[in-house]
Amino acid sequence: MPIQQISLQECSSEFPKVFDRVLKNHEVISVRNESEQEIVILDAKEYSGLIETLYLLSNPANADRLREGISQHQQGQVREIDVTTYLD
Repeated sequence: MPIQQISLQECSSEFPKVFDRVLKNHEVISVRNESEQEIVILDAKEYSGLIETLYLLSNPANADRLREGISQHQQGQVREIDVTTYLD
């Protein structure tokens, strides 16, 4: 996912458009000030997903299970189950 870079001045003057770009196009936008400091603007759902992924991968045993599941899926070793019993 390429990160679009804009200046703080552009972000300030065009914030509603920047906001819409992030939400509608799932863009990640880096905003840089004159001191070369940067912040990143991204959709809150995208951020939550990244944090959840980091959390899941931080446990080595869990990371191994996830990788195994991905590998099985890529090899076509899948089966469908009824998940309604797991729902509240």
